[in-house]
Amino acid sequence: MKVFVFGYDRYDTMTTSKMLTAESIDHTVLVHTHDARHRFIECGTVQADQCIATGNPKGLSYQRNAALEMMRDDEWALFLVDDLKQVSELRNYDKVTTASLPITETNQRHYAQRFDNPVSLTHFVHRAQQLSQRCDTHHARLGGFCNIDNPLFRRRHWSYNVLADGRALVVRKTHLRFDTKVQTIDDYAFTALNIRHFGTVVVNQWILPDCKRYSAGGYGSLNDRMEQKLADAKYLVDQFPDIIAYRQKPKHPLNSHIVIRQRNKPRHLMHLR
Repeated sequence: MKVFVFGYDRYDTMTTSKMLTAESIDHTVLVHTHDARHRFIECGTVQADQCIATGNPKGLSYQRNAALEMMRDDEWALFLVDDLKQVSELRNYDKVTTASLPITETNQRHYAQRFDNPVSLTHFVHRAQQLSQRCDTHHARLGGFCNIDNPLFRRRHWSYNVLADGRALVVRKTHLRFDTKVQTIDDYAFTALNIRHFGTVVVNQWILPDCKRYSAGGYGSLNDRMEQKLADAKYLVDQFPDIIAYRQKPKHPLNSHIVIRQRNKPRHLMHLR
């Protein structure tokens, strides 16, 4: 499985490549320009033989498509953002034989402690490979991991046709590409596209890649990107009215937040846990 990291602007604060290098995990860092490549290398956050300048315009969708072009047809890859902090998974993960956990408001602190179980990136890449195999079983070409640490939202091991969060994606190369008209919420766009074409996206809720989301550097803070996010949200609701909907989020501008509409589990998955 290839591993790609998408770097932008965090010349001396990128964490993901350094973490992968520390564990001798082969990976490729994609940056936009040769000047950016030089600065990442000069700052010591990326090794020269790991870093490629694509020449693409600014935007994560362009870079993810560049990674897809570097893959063979039907090959799986792990896509990572550049500000990873750690990955954690449910303690005793492999010993759990049920499809869901009995998490309630009363016992959620106990499960929060069980979920607070950091693992190595080597282990995480192994889990990503396992996820790709589950995707193959379910005829999915896109997989993701949990994007919230609240145990109450992590009862089920596997979720289907929900957001595959862009912090860590497991992607199989097909004819689909990321929509370059969408730059702030490209993961929603690609999730919706996969649901429309293949009917299934698989998410592992018991593994959480934690990142410094919307921190300084990268493609900008949430406030910096709000105007573009509003435009992207409207575009996606218009493009995928049966899959994507607005949902008001506290302290956020109206129509700035979207969700994947709740859908019934695909018929061919009904018998699978």
